[in-house]
Amino acid sequence: MPIETRQIAEGLAWPESPRWRDHVLYISDVHNFRIAKLFSDGRVETLCKVDGRPAGMDFTADGKLLLATGIGRQLFGVDPVTGAMEIKTSLPAAEKSYLNDLVVHPNGWAWFGDTGFRFGLDTPEKSGCLWAYHPQKGLKQAATGIFFPNGLVVSADGATLYVAETFGKRISAFDIDADGNLTNRRIHAQLRGEPDGLSLDAEGCLWVPFLFLGEFARIAPDGSEVEAIAFPGMNAIACIGGGQDRKTLFLCVCRADRSDPQKPILDGEIHITTPRSPGVGYPCEKICLSPKNIFFFT
Repeated sequence: MPIETRQIAEGLAWPESPRWRDHVLYISDVHNFRIAKLFSDGRVETLCKVDGRPAGMDFTADGKLLLATGIGRQLFGVDPVTGAMEIKTSLPAAEKSYLNDLVVHPNGWAWFGDTGFRFGLDTPEKSGCLWAYHPQKGLKQAATGIFFPNGLVVSADGATLYVAETFGKRISAFDIDADGNLTNRRIHAQLRGEPDGLSLDAEGCLWVPFLFLGEFARIAPDGSEVEAIAFPGMNAIACIGGGQDRKTLFLCVCRADRSDPQKPILDGEIHITTPRSPGVGYPCEKICLSPKNIFFFT
């Protein structure tokens, strides 16, 4: 039986890196060059404009967003109420590589991807990497030879980082140490499609968008596919378990007309469904459960 979904927002341009906090869904609205906020009544508001093009983001311990800019190749702290941006660090210049998804660990370390080539412009090559950043300990390269790093999630125990290698059609996993180092690299799952932004659930399964197939697949810990949600004719971009008790799965999709590669027409949407298992891990492990303001996307 097909899994039922419901559309809750439209008018976005490539919605990436959805992040849930205090009853609001934050979205990196990439080609609208902004961070957007989606409220429980369906309103979509602009938090801030991002000249360097927003990419991955996640919340830090002080309640601010840590944002990577894809073209600008910088990290910013963003106030989730005022939208004020403060630069944290800059990455080395690169003509053919963009910053991508990002996740923050409870120990303060953040990891984010550097694609290695420009999607749609360059020949794909296994030249991407992962960077690690800590507000007190600085910036360092954490892993190399990543085939277009994309979605990132950390397990609920904080011990494992999963990374979507989009053009490798696989999910890789690393062990995490206290200094932000990534070790014991292995293939967690080989896939039938190109993965994008990931979400982890309480049964240890990963929800994985297959970017070009327009599907979200639920991948079991042994790498097998156990469920799928289809959006025919669309790109499946990212997902996150949020809402009350993280029992709502938010699905980011986009209908793209690329007849003019220099000026694609992008029509992005957010859909929701109620999965069999709630979200866990990072991003979004720490959530607000205040009964006075219950989020009603269920």
